[in-house]
Amino acid sequence: MHPMSGLRSYLELIKETVPDQFVTVSEQIDWKYDITSYVTEMEKRKLNPVVLFENVKDYSIPVLVNLFGTVDRISLSIGDSPKVRSRLGFYREWNRLFDKDIPPVHVGNGPVKEKKSLHNDVDLYSLPIPRFYEQDGGRYITAGLFLARNPEKREEVNLSYVRMHLQGKDRFGVSFHSRGHMWQYLERAKKANEPMEAAVIIGSHPTLALATAAKITNEYHKSGALTGEPVQLVDCETVDLPVPADSEIVLEGKVMMEEEDEGPFTEYTGYISGRSTRNLFKVTGIIQRKDPLFMAVAPSNSAEHLLLSGLPKQARIYKGMQDFAHMPVLSDINWPVWATHFVCFISLKENAMGSTGLAKQIGTLVLGLDHYVKVVAVLPYVADLSDSAGILATIAERCDFVSGSEIDVIGTSYHHLLDPSSVIPGVSSKMIIDASGPVKPSKTSLDVSRIESTEGVDKASFLISPALCVITPSAETDGFDWVFDEPALSGSRMVALVDDDIDIRDGRQVLWAIATRFQPAENSVLKDGRLLIDARKGDDWTALRATLPFDKRT
Repeated sequence: MHPMSGLRSYLELIKETVPDQFVTVSEQIDWKYDITSYVTEMEKRKLNPVVLFENVKDYSIPVLVNLFGTVDRISLSIGDSPKVRSRLGFYREWNRLFDKDIPPVHVGNGPVKEKKSLHNDVDLYSLPIPRFYEQDGGRYITAGLFLARNPEKREEVNLSYVRMHLQGKDRFGVSFHSRGHMWQYLERAKKANEPMEAAVIIGSHPTLALATAAKITNEYHKSGALTGEPVQLVDCETVDLPVPADSEIVLEGKVMMEEEDEGPFTEYTGYISGRSTRNLFKVTGIIQRKDPLFMAVAPSNSAEHLLLSGLPKQARIYKGMQDFAHMPVLSDINWPVWATHFVCFISLKENAMGSTGLAKQIGTLVLGLDHYVKVVAVLPYVADLSDSAGILATIAERCDFVSGSEIDVIGTSYHHLLDPSSVIPGVSSKMIIDASGPVKPSKTSLDVSRIESTEGVDKASFLISPALCVITPSAETDGFDWVFDEPALSGSRMVALVDDDIDIRDGRQVLWAIATRFQPAENSVLKDGRLLIDARKGDDWTALRATLPFDKRT
């Protein structure tokens, strides 16, 4: 077993095992926007290493970001071997270990207590807290694990991700968006009219961050189970809470009864979100290593954000699929990060293909297990589920696009509140696509220039296959009938309309548009064995996409 000795042991494991996935930036960067700019550019190039910024303007503390940027790297943190695993390997190992408990142990002291700033000495501006996007309300802690006790059962502790907006040298505006355990704890504290003691752990072993994302309680037990040894804890200085002895930085304090401004901030969809609750976290102490690393998670729809929040839940859903499917049918399953939790791709084992209705049954099972998903596509065993453009092309080639046959739309279903395409928050229509059958006959017109010369079309592109055409319509274009009537488009079985901020040659961006700007019941048309998807912002669209200032864009 590899020893669990905090964040630094994991960083050394990365350097030893996958050294090309650790990058150090020595040139000076600004805490305002530069971190986002670097991560965005790496993702565009399909590179996603951990990045350590050694020289942050105005600060001596380095900033670490993108720790959770790949599945392989996350897999290094769990189990008894540093062997890099596949996504399914992670799911299986996670489920094997997560059934266990290894309780934490208390120790007298640890590196996190090497430096202390208590009460009047607290100065949050001593930390290189980034500002990520120009539409954000300010500077945000994104990798903090927010810790508190259950006021009615004090031996129970919970770690949660909480939006933390820096508002002063000793205060944050915080928002309990998820209405999870931490929000419940606070509601109980309010009944007693007592501030809720809390701590924020910044920089610890990644298994603790993953256990926090699993939305459970007593995460220390599960973090220990994931590494095979107990988490070592020390007591805070100003509040009655235990924190990992090898943490980089810990903020101590209380959630007060008065309110404090928070937001707006960019969420996992790639769009700006307003506040949910408006709570004040008053910081009473900072304990830290003498040479700490400040850890951040790239927000918005970054791979890091979506993998960290998604993998623990996906592992549980994968187990449910295995447990409740009537036979072993899954070859692979993937929630592509560019689809922001809203799309799931499944491939069937070779011996399961051709079973009438099976794909629909499997798709229905996914929708029942994961309320975030609104489009599920079932594909043949040969499909590479990591290739967004290839999967969209496979759907275009293999689905018959006949309602009730290989495509089904379900109206008014429970969904996640942050989908900007939902007319009613928390409600969406949903779509099941069976693309597991043979390739359908299709005309093969490859004349993009002819399509672009068509009235109503600004730009057009084939993604992998002429069966799929992605179009940016002219601004004045209305309606859908012209798509089906236009001879130049007759060779495409599936046509997607997107806005001009989407790169129609990039399958990842097209998938993001479909995931966040498309409602299956309202924005799809089936006609003559063809499918039109309208993934454009509608007339009543209000969601604001997160962006960088022009001089920071890459």
